[in-house]
Amino acid sequence: FRKFCAAHSADGLKCSSAGSGPAQVAVAIKTAIAALEGEVVPQEVKLPLAIAEDPNMKEGTDYFPKESDNFFVGNSFPTCGINFSAQEIMGQTKENQ
Repeated sequence: FRKFCAAHSADGLKCSSAGSGPAQVAVAIKTAIAALEGEVVPQEVKLPLAIAEDPNMKEGTDYFPKESDNFFVGNSFPTCGINFSAQEIMGQTKENQ
């Protein structure tokens, strides 16, 4: 969707995109492991959505033209100790996961 928006922005298309990315799963897994290890965990965790809006969508940050249409970013929650870039995700292979 973001690639489509960027491709047609010059034609007057205005878009706003929000969604969850892989980092939200990482936060959930990290919290579950902490709970299983007996740590006190919050009963509620609020994570912001990854939001991008025209005209501020940036190639290589908010969308990746060379990646598949379903590739989504939203990989950083520093307060939860989760911060990985799209490049780190794309650089993973079956052998180095």
